[in-house]
Amino acid sequence: MNRKRVLVYFLAVCMSLALAACGGKDGGSAAVSSKEYVYKAEEVSAEGMENFNQFQNFSIKGERMYIAAMEWLEEGSRATFMNCKMDGSDVKSFTMDMSQNSYLSYINSDEQGNYYIIYDEFVEQNSEEEDSVYEDIYYLIKVDGTGKEVWKLPLNESGQNYWVKWMHLFPDGRIGVADQNGVSFYDTEGKPAGHLDPKEELDGGTYFLKDGTVVISVYNEALNKNVLRKLDINTGEYSEEYEISGLNGYSLYPGADSDFLLVGNGGIYSYNLGDAQVKKLLDFIDSDMSSSYVYHLSAVSEKEFYGVMADDMTGEEALMKFTKVDPKDVADKTVLTLACYYLDWEVRKYVVEFNKSNPDYRITITDYSQYDTDEDYTAGITKLNTDIVSGKMPDILLLNDNIPVESYAAKGLFEDLYFYIDQDTELKREDYFQNVLKVHENNGELYCLPSRFIIYTVTGKTADVGNGTGWTLQELKDVLAAKPEGTQVFSGMTRQEMLYYSIRMSGNQFIDWESGKCNFNTEGFISLLEFIKDFPEELPEDYWEKDMGMSWDEQLRQGKVLLDQTVLDSFSGYNYLKKAFFGEDVTMIGFPSENKKGSAIGANIKLSMSSKSKNKDGVWQFLRYFLTEEYQEKDNYGWPLSLKQAELMAQKAQKKPTYEDENGNQVEYDETYNINGVDIVIEPMTQEEVEEVLGFMQSVDQLYTNNQALIDIISEEAAPYFAGQKNVKEVVDIIQNRVQIYVSENR
Repeated sequence: MNRKRVLVYFLAVCMSLALAACGGKDGGSAAVSSKEYVYKAEEVSAEGMENFNQFQNFSIKGERMYIAAMEWLEEGSRATFMNCKMDGSDVKSFTMDMSQNSYLSYINSDEQGNYYIIYDEFVEQNSEEEDSVYEDIYYLIKVDGTGKEVWKLPLNESGQNYWVKWMHLFPDGRIGVADQNGVSFYDTEGKPAGHLDPKEELDGGTYFLKDGTVVISVYNEALNKNVLRKLDINTGEYSEEYEISGLNGYSLYPGADSDFLLVGNGGIYSYNLGDAQVKKLLDFIDSDMSSSYVYHLSAVSEKEFYGVMADDMTGEEALMKFTKVDPKDVADKTVLTLACYYLDWEVRKYVVEFNKSNPDYRITITDYSQYDTDEDYTAGITKLNTDIVSGKMPDILLLNDNIPVESYAAKGLFEDLYFYIDQDTELKREDYFQNVLKVHENNGELYCLPSRFIIYTVTGKTADVGNGTGWTLQELKDVLAAKPEGTQVFSGMTRQEMLYYSIRMSGNQFIDWESGKCNFNTEGFISLLEFIKDFPEELPEDYWEKDMGMSWDEQLRQGKVLLDQTVLDSFSGYNYLKKAFFGEDVTMIGFPSENKKGSAIGANIKLSMSSKSKNKDGVWQFLRYFLTEEYQEKDNYGWPLSLKQAELMAQKAQKKPTYEDENGNQVEYDETYNINGVDIVIEPMTQEEVEEVLGFMQSVDQLYTNNQALIDIISEEAAPYFAGQKNVKEVVDIIQNRVQIYVSENR
């Protein structure tokens, strides 16, 4: 072995016995439990492995590791086969070059260093005819430890409809190849060794336990879920069914001390067929790993296993050894709890960085999406809400559209973050977009921190919609009435889509969450429903041929479609709207509404501090990072909250893009956009244009609404009006009543 790198995926001090002996902050039960799932991750390095860019296969046989990796070439590909001792020494390897139409799959190895491989050739037949036919010819091949082909067995004939479902080398020496006709067995010399016709089709996922047991994932119609069943490879009989809650969310690998190791839900688990629950072994966050997934997992024991891990940020893969850390060797810290319903990768990344660097605190994450089941896809959000209402409020809550934010804010569950910004000597409120902060206030208190933001608006040609900052529904109707018959408001919008979009864009005008009052039984909402009713329930079958014969941007340029549903996330986005999609001056007029406020602010990451947290100083140490220039200057999606960084983006938008030539010089080039075969040059923005965009961004003062419960109420009650079963006045009265009850109950 030439090198050995120990990757510090767990906190450097967590391995220090001295620190552990000295004790630390009392983290309570959360601190104890998080220690149970800490593993050390070390990269396994062997000569030649540094050139691997895609691991194809990995397994452990006896005291050696067997590895196969692929490298894609300009013409064809190259497979590298390697086996070595567990520490990466005593490497034996060879390469196999393949043509562009040849592929390797289902690679198995034995303890003598031989490999058994499914080799697939994509072959052209009838090449002399005008219309050639291509088909897959499959082979089962055996190569020895030097790469020499020992034998090659064809599995199908030309013209035969055939494919391989799996191949496996069983402990008894038989090689099983499953196809649509069952399982054919061969011995290690390539001679036939029997055939099996299973009692049921082998259409589900197939897994092989250490002892050779075959387990099939099958769909149970009665339960409406996938379950596991053992397959007897001698009789073709299936065993009873075994259920794993959330089976579809896991990747399954054979275990050592258990039937399976599972990867999913933020960690690695073990499972024995027949157990009621999976058992957690490793937590990626608790182990400070900058990755959320491991594949090609192979176990030595529950305390030691190997697998390929891809870094979430770089995408680089490495073969890793995972070793359990004794809980007593993990340093004590105060534990902060972060709850979410689906974890954002950016938040996850910083949690890992925070846990590594902060000497006093560490964060543990509960992603409630893990509680979703095949029967109830909302079980996780229900449990989160139940926990919070019952007093189990986490220190930090990652908000999203599934969480009743207004309700939590009204109940005083969020800490006012303005206090912490004002007390922070390195941060100032005025350095950020004030309107973005303000829309996230409740009674003047900042209940959450949006890390970045985007603007949802509606854009049209200035020549059509004028240069105002908003308009009413009647003004839109007047513009449309002056257009040729058949002009569409938006491209390809159905009635239901229009209803959803209108509530998200302008629903806030009908609800005042602070006072708890609703105004749906008004002329404004009646006019909106009447407008929506004119949209088709479904698009005509020939819509995409008839109306989309021209591209979307051509429709906008030629006036076939009046408006664009715009998600403004960059200066470039505006520049393309104006100079490519519309091809002339545009106005971000917003969605029509009675108060002429039809543009809204949205944020992908919004973090709140619990008002009941006992460790608010530690929470702020985490949250403040998202306000620092270090974070704000990152080239992430959306607009930075920092005015300084937005100004730097504006300066860049006024320059041509560049690339670095072979001499290291920066060379300018023109951005272009192709419409109907013609390249249109997108000139850099002018000072006037960037000021227009910045001014518009700072004028938006309402929050994008995506409250699904609210949308469902309106959609359900509006349906009888759209169907002609009730008049609009009846419907709005019912909507007013139901939404008023919903708002009152959730304040």
